[in-house]
Amino acid sequence: MVRSKPKVQPKKKPSVHDKAEPTQENLTVAPTSLFSIGDAVHHPMFGDGKVESIKEDKLTITFDGNVTKVIREDFVTRKK
Repeated sequence: MVRSKPKVQPKKKPSVHDKAEPTQENLTVAPTSLFSIGDAVHHPMFGDGKVESIKEDKLTITFDGNVTKVIREDFVTRKK
């Protein structure tokens, strides 16, 4: 009778996660807007308007004459 050799199981490599040291995740937080919904603003070209919505650094503003534009907040100033 011929005996077959036992199959050798390959050694498992330790996973990368076993070797790695824990790190602290750096979460980036979107900066908050300097404006709020309802703020009165002024744009040099479009004139006076009112902030209707805010998404990241862009403001949706309704200007006089019922014209709505999406403008970066650094292009407008807040009216007092």
